[in-house]
Amino acid sequence: MKYKESENFFPYQENPQRGDYVERVVDPRQAYYKVRPVNAEDDIPADSAEFSDS
Repeated sequence: MKYKESENFFPYQENPQRGDYVERVVDPRQAYYKVRPVNAEDDIPADSAEFSDS
């Protein structure tokens, strides 16, 4: 699956081929969102939070 196909991908207005990928991270003490810039055409890694059971 490509980043651009995910509902967690938010393209930049000035360059839709790049964007932010937002993941919700949960650890024993807290939950938070992690944002990282990515290319729209890159594949989402299998260990991404989008594919985890939590």
